[in-house]
Amino acid sequence: MIFITGDTHGLNDTQKLEKNRTLASLTNTDYLLITGDFGGLWDGDWHDENVLKFYSDQLYTTIFADGNHENFDLLNSLPVEQWNGGKIHRITDKVIHLMRGQVFNIEDRSIFTFGGGASIDKAYR
Repeated sequence: MIFITGDTHGLNDTQKLEKNRTLASLTNTDYLLITGDFGGLWDGDWHDENVLKFYSDQLYTTIFADGNHENFDLLNSLPVEQWNGGKIHRITDKVIHLMRGQVFNIEDRSIFTFGGGASIDKAYR
């Protein structure tokens, strides 16, 4: 199963995930797809460690397409791998960044990742 959500912003919005019964039933063969604003890699501090620990402790694998609230310099400094037909940055064994402009084949589905949305708060970052 692929469970789709967005805008988790690090740990800020994980309570909506923790309360979801469907997500709680996912197994180690399932995926949580975050469609932008994962926010799990920001500056490598304790917050990032806590976010990655939260997702790495789940049974499912978390995959995410980047949004406008990501640290692109940090993401793009990671090694690139091929995975399910597209290019990724593997953050941990259980957390995978799906790079833009790729088509992934996951559970008999094709998922195209793209970006480019405008950030309303870009001037503040």
